[in-house]
Amino acid sequence: HPLPAFRDTPVSGQHRHVAESPMTERQDVAVDPLPTIEIVGALQVRQLSDATDLVFEYMTATLDEVGWPVPARSSDLPDEWRREVDDLAASYPPPGMFLVAYRHQRPIGGVGLQVREPGTAEVKHLYVRPDERGGVGRLLMEHLDRRAADGGIRRLVLDVLTSRTQVIDLYRQLGYTDTEPYTREPVPATFMELLLT
Repeated sequence: HPLPAFRDTPVSGQHRHVAESPMTERQDVAVDPLPTIEIVGALQVRQLSDATDLVFEYMTATLDEVGWPVPARSSDLPDEWRREVDDLAASYPPPGMFLVAYRHQRPIGGVGLQVREPGTAEVKHLYVRPDERGGVGRLLMEHLDRRAADGGIRRLVLDVLTSRTQVIDLYRQLGYTDTEPYTREPVPATFMELLLT
């Protein structure tokens, strides 16, 4: 079905991007398959803890998936990840960002953009809570791609566990293609890029 459109709604000095879902008809009853989702730049104080919680959930899910010990606290994460969680805003300076998707004021997913060099940024930690999956990741990625282009980014790169075939399929549908590794990973990973126009 067609993807939701976004509308900008200024909120206390920032913009909230609201995904407006198409309504579908079923037996004369309007059914909204993807209720309104707000996508917010989440490095301000009000949303920072939501973004931090989502990143920690992503990291623990990733560690569990590769069979490594899963920490109960962020202080027990590997050093590089712990530093990121301890100061998320410092890890994503502009034009980087971290976006959080909200449904009914509840944070349900997020994705980061971290500048690697002028004009190139890395997509990091795309994560949607398990009970909210089904279109939210695509909305986050499409929004991130637009915001990156608006911020002067011309090339997006990412790496993803090779075992995450559904996510790789999503990235391919969004126009990402395989590229050479740009960093070393301790687990099998697929490296991808998207050139923005």
